[in-house]
Amino acid sequence: MYLYMKTKPKMITRVTKTEFEVDDGDIYPIPFDLDEVPTIEEFQRIYDEWFRLFQQKGLIE
Repeated sequence: MYLYMKTKPKMITRVTKTEFEVDDGDIYPIPFDLDEVPTIEEFQRIYDEWFRLFQQKGLIE
């Protein structure tokens, strides 16, 4: 699925209402209010789609 990408998106390991953690231990804030916390699988799908979009726009490698 990611053969055309230079780098692969990170794997989500934890999601809360205020932040998410990836497989290398980095923690990132979620800069908006969530009505409910998505599952890790749901958040991973969203993260992957945004990652792909940002790569297409040249915002990340």
